[in-house]
Amino acid sequence: MSGALPGYRFLERISRPAPLGLVFWDFATGTPVADDLSVSIALKSRAGVARTLISNRNGVWLAPDLPGRSAYELATVDWAALRRTYRVEVVDPLGRFLPLAFDAELPSRGLYHWPGWETLPTEPMTPLGADPSPPRISPRRIPLFSAPGRPTPPALAEVRCQLVDSSTGDAAAWALLTVGHDGRTRGIGLSDKEGRVALLFGYPERPRPSLATSPPAITDYRWELDVQAFFDPTPGPPPAVPDLEQMMAQLDHPRDLLKSTLSPPELLPSQLLTYGRPMVLRTSRTPEGSSSSLFLGPD
Repeated sequence: MSGALPGYRFLERISRPAPLGLVFWDFATGTPVADDLSVSIALKSRAGVARTLISNRNGVWLAPDLPGRSAYELATVDWAALRRTYRVEVVDPLGRFLPLAFDAELPSRGLYHWPGWETLPTEPMTPLGADPSPPRISPRRIPLFSAPGRPTPPALAEVRCQLVDSSTGDAAAWALLTVGHDGRTRGIGLSDKEGRVALLFGYPERPRPSLATSPPAITDYRWELDVQAFFDPTPGPPPAVPDLEQMMAQLDHPRDLLKSTLSPPELLPSQLLTYGRPMVLRTSRTPEGSSSSLFLGPD
């Protein structure tokens, strides 16, 4: 007996495309998030029946099937006739990213295209999308925002604060915060349910030293940042998981950031960022004295 295996040939190959493929994108680092997430999908009308997505080696999160649809339907029926509204929810058990949820019409071939990007205002998102290597904004990427407890990755700047709505005195849950330098948006962050924000982003370009002077130490570099807030709370208590569409729609609702809440209120000016040092923002003057929070002006 020679031990050689008998020859064989494939008679048929069956390819079964996944009805949902997602790429999650770290807004801070501009890289995909390929592991350690909990991603689920359920029919919006039947939230109790959910499927868990898995990640492949290319960093794509896949739903092998859909609740309410059989494998036979997905293999034989035109997908356009099968589309229903599903709810996708992502949570990070490691606490690096804030949770989010969104509706999706499924099944969908290829990487899922979130249509919400196309309806967002031109500013302040466009500069992020124009960043060439790689762009932060893409219809085929779902953004993830840093949680307040996330350690700052190396070589990233950090801006931290706790946002409070001066109109109600409540935490500004799920508000957006942006920082800009030299007319360009450099980073965008999201507050958690308690109003806490960790906005992590790449440092702006360092100015080139002149030949007549010695190069400064890296810790001597400073940049002026313009900080903006966007907040449009929904009635009732804030949700445990924010909706992506409602969250991003807040970009049409800018709110003033206050240096002082005394009469007349004083707006927060540009802030000076120093390389290697966290920037903590707060309202310095209130009737009760200096605050540890950063107050949003009235809507």
